[in-house]
Amino acid sequence: MQYTVLTASKSPGISSGLTYTTKESLHPGTVVTVPLRKKEVEGIILEESKNLPSKKIALKEITTILHHSPLLSEAQIKTLKWIADYYLCTERQALSLFLSGRTWKHLLPTDTTTKGSEPTTTPPSLTEDQKNAWREIEGSKKPSLLFGVTSSGKTEIYAQLIADTVSSGKQAILLLPEILLTEHHIKRFASLLGEDQIAVMHSKLTPAKRRQEWKRIRFSNVPLIIGSRSALFSPVTNLGLIIIDEEHEWTYKNEKTPRYHARDVAEKLCEYSGAKLVLGTATPTLESWQKAKEGTYTLVTLKERYGQQALPTVKVIDLTSAHCGSHYPFSNTLLEAIDKRLQTNEQSVLFLNRRGMATSLLCFECRRRIVSPTSNLPFTVHKKNGVSYLRDHTTNETAALPDACPHCGSDTLKAVGAGTQGVEERLQTLFPHARILRADSDTLKTPHAIQELLSAMNNGDADILLGTQSVVKGLDLPKVTLAAVLIADVGLSLPHFRAGERVFQMLTQLIGRSGRHAPGEVIIQTFRPDAPEIKMASLHQTEDYLALESSIREQSAYPPFNSLLRLITRGEDAEQSILSFVEELKKNATGHTITASPTLFGAGREWHAFIRGKHPERLLEGRERGDIVVDRDPLDCV
Repeated sequence: MQYTVLTASKSPGISSGLTYTTKESLHPGTVVTVPLRKKEVEGIILEESKNLPSKKIALKEITTILHHSPLLSEAQIKTLKWIADYYLCTERQALSLFLSGRTWKHLLPTDTTTKGSEPTTTPPSLTEDQKNAWREIEGSKKPSLLFGVTSSGKTEIYAQLIADTVSSGKQAILLLPEILLTEHHIKRFASLLGEDQIAVMHSKLTPAKRRQEWKRIRFSNVPLIIGSRSALFSPVTNLGLIIIDEEHEWTYKNEKTPRYHARDVAEKLCEYSGAKLVLGTATPTLESWQKAKEGTYTLVTLKERYGQQALPTVKVIDLTSAHCGSHYPFSNTLLEAIDKRLQTNEQSVLFLNRRGMATSLLCFECRRRIVSPTSNLPFTVHKKNGVSYLRDHTTNETAALPDACPHCGSDTLKAVGAGTQGVEERLQTLFPHARILRADSDTLKTPHAIQELLSAMNNGDADILLGTQSVVKGLDLPKVTLAAVLIADVGLSLPHFRAGERVFQMLTQLIGRSGRHAPGEVIIQTFRPDAPEIKMASLHQTEDYLALESSIREQSAYPPFNSLLRLITRGEDAEQSILSFVEELKKNATGHTITASPTLFGAGREWHAFIRGKHPERLLEGRERGDIVVDRDPLDCV
């Protein structure tokens, strides 16, 4: 019998597999060794070969079958092929999502690998609204979009769906947008199944721990896998359910080849597995909202908070007239609200989408900012062990603070703007007795740090949680009665057709952190109080915003009403390379719009082009792309 084998070798010429022969009958997903260029390499069976080579070609034989139990299921192999076709990458690149590295022997079962015990479940108690939503989801064979306001009890519905799946003998995957939330949910679902029945998969695991969890899932049939984006590729053998919580989050899009979106891959994996897909959010993406409106997804809604808890009151503060003075970015209204929580032993969550001490170092003589020579963007000011330094967040390069301005030679340099590290120092000065936690990528580097932060908040050992995007994403913190965004305009003016949608989602999610178990308040500080994203978020008008944004997108022929393809190239000749490629594409581009420009963060050495139309991928068929990277359905457009 002849089989297509995808080898672990990274040679580009064989990135879609080679044909080998064997007398044995093998399943797709089986790991073997095969001869390749005078050495033995590992490979995985993709399929029985349909197009047999000419008889003049002597096929080589598979040398060894490393284990007869496939590492990947047929549904996963089909999904792998779909990823390669849809995202315009090689099958080996797609395989790397499921099996990383050049050797897979360490993933095979050993004598110590044990089967999992029979799980028992303790289903949650659902309200009538939750039961109705659960029945709607169970009664539909389509993917379901669970659209529920913040704190409406979506997690309890997830728990019921997972309990049903596990009781039927199948496995479930729960995807979360942040590792912070992964740690948060493990404890919540341990009471449902028991912690030994849950596997965890995310990028912060050590290689040894990741192998251990991988083998538990594949050979011990762990019933529930919780993790971030990469958990989607866990080696489940009997998939019954995939839940994507906070489906609107951008972290579900991979920004390295293969540039997949977890939502779309999950839809295909569920289709091939006969499993159910559930997408949960309080702020649906326009892509999912449109599919629900068209009937591709079943729309299930929860309009009330759990326990009839009221949504928090929202105040919008116009920073142009707030007179913050030396306390910027704190208005007097916000300072009074924080002080009130400190006096009543309640907690506050403060959001600022900027790290560091200050957003830039400014020369007060020539009014220029000190920029990174690599990205040509302003350095951010950071501090470590009492010493200030500069960091380029796009490249992570660091530099010492200059003694004088490199443009005019003046020594009147001053750190300006607000970053989380600088705001933390200011808070400590304003409220010296407050217990402050900072949550950003500089402080949350390990799962242990994340666990400590959550424990401190839940145990009442902290008063103020200050952070970047992690603090707005789905955390259920019962003592929080004040949530505030210090500067809501960050990101609103980006040259990006999704910029407004992203700001609206962020604000709505932040509003949801407050008053989940007691009356709450939200303060939004902004220089643009009349922006529709800010006004509609403050008034809890999610469906109205989706309708407005959908109308704008449809009129301008942007996704989800058209497809979008991004082409990226880097290097000294990036401009000429992309422009030449685009000129060739335009010769056959009827019905498509093609534009090219330098990226915002590439300092002129990175260019990208966008192809917008019904089938932009067809323009690339049969073309050599060289070093040009293809990003289908891009989220990063700047």
